Amino acid sequence: MARERTLSEQAFEQFPQALILVDRETTVLSLNAVGERLTGWASRDAIGRPAADILEVRTETGVNLCAPNGALRRALRLGTRINTHFAYLFRLRTSDDPVRVSYSVSPIRLKGKTPDAAVIIIHDVTPELETIELLQDLHGQADRMERLIGDILAVSRIDSGRISVDLSRVDIGSVVGHVCDEVRPMLNGRSLKCRVPEDLPPVMGEARKLHQILVNLLTNAIKYSEPGTQITFNTRADQSAVRFEVSDQGVGIRKEHMPRLFEKFYRADDPIVRRTSGTGLGLYIVRSLVTMLGGQVHVRSRHGKGTVFTVILPRAEATTRTRPRVAVGAQ
Repeated sequence: MARERTLSEQAFEQFPQALILVDRETTVLSLNAVGERLTGWASRDAIGRPAADILEVRTETGVNLCAPNGALRRALRLGTRINTHFAYLFRLRTSDDPVRVSYSVSPIRLKGKTPDAAVIIIHDVTPELETIELLQDLHGQADRMERLIGDILAVSRIDSGRISVDLSRVDIGSVVGHVCDEVRPMLNGRSLKCRVPEDLPPVMGEARKLHQILVNLLTNAIKYSEPGTQITFNTRADQSAVRFEVSDQGVGIRKEHMPRLFEKFYRADDPIVRRTSGTGLGLYIVRSLVTMLGGQVHVRSRHGKGTVFTVILPRAEATTRTRPRVAVGAQ
């Protein structure tokens, strides 16, 4: 019997997660070595205190583990184990940042059906989360490198005249639908309104290039807008052209930067712009492709208020004939 007690005590002490044993009144009965390190309390000081004195563990919604409606008292009251996969452990004895943890509370029955005690198991999940965050960062860097390479290749083809243009009638609704679907996962708290009248006439252009133009403009609007703001994409037609308008409520563009906005590799010398990743090639590509399609691109902006980009492409029926497939370079 004494040997079994010694083995169980050793197992409790050497358990790889923090263990806190409490009685039915939530008084601390025992605390293992990992629990001491995680909470900052020595076992000799913690034993005999209410669990709430040594533990402040809150879920993302703010529910305290030791509160009347918290997991500890519910486990003791209901007699069932309660698991929480993501919470914060606040170090009551230090000013250190909270530790991200998962925990479970398991009732212990010595006799009968009513729990006599409970064991709280707390797992520091910081290493796992840091690994996930590292992988996300690496994926983000890979995506940025892929975009950079794609932009450089596109600019190289534009400058060398190796991009061919095959003008034909383009159904706007189909292109815009794909564009809006593609950028929605990038919104991250921003909202996007895509307004496309059903009776829009086709434009004379090339679907793939129109898609690239619109994705670049919407991506720019997302990058330079804060979460909680709205981005609007409107299309409308007049007698000779169709207008595509992308407007945002973002940082805007200072007046002195406007003349150079479409230059290759140009990025405004503005702290807000510098904090945002970019190649400085997107708008150069947009203007080049719009020119190839026989259209125009305009911009108006107020610093701190937002920006509106407008692309104008000729209607298909307004063009006298379809031009042959030719290689076109940027002007």
